[in-house]
Amino acid sequence: MAPMPLRTLAAVALALLLTAVTSVAAPAQSPQDNPLLLDSPTAPVPALDFSSKTLDGKPVRLSDFKGQVVLVNFWATWCVPCLLEMPALDRLNRKMAGQPFKLLAINQAEERGRVQKFAQAHDYSFDVVLDPIGEIGSNYGANRLPMTYIIDRKGMVIRRAIGPRQWDSPEAIQLFERLMGGPDAPPAPTNVKLGG
Repeated sequence: MAPMPLRTLAAVALALLLTAVTSVAAPAQSPQDNPLLLDSPTAPVPALDFSSKTLDGKPVRLSDFKGQVVLVNFWATWCVPCLLEMPALDRLNRKMAGQPFKLLAINQAEERGRVQKFAQAHDYSFDVVLDPIGEIGSNYGANRLPMTYIIDRKGMVIRRAIGPRQWDSPEAIQLFERLMGGPDAPPAPTNVKLGG
């Protein structure tokens, strides 16, 4: 049997770590304590680097955004909850313009033409990243859509959302502002446990 390529081994390790970390967290908190119902690992997990292209052909690599807060959203045009949260993602992205924030909307395993047609019908401000065979989503364990990961400025996965969220809510804006604030900003809450 041939040895597993290093990238595949790293992807398997990340998926197992994310599964293990999120499966041992405390029970869900109330919406008052965790209004976005975000999962939070018991310890930050290094984000697995990936590279692909945006819908308009620009190369994109996750590690290029180290030093910024990155919201990675896995979605598809056939996913109704994904489509319902897109306007909130767009409003969040517009609100965060000029700040150390990047939103990458990674389309899962759809034909480029279908994604292009969808994008032309909407004027979203964020980059649509193509994942034509679903490799990035698979490496991140995105087996349900939408699935969103929040990566801090150090390149660590610190939050996950399964299902749609109101990403432009005051609570979400406050969370991202804290995460972007650097060492002098009040810390993002660490008491957020698995929810949803």
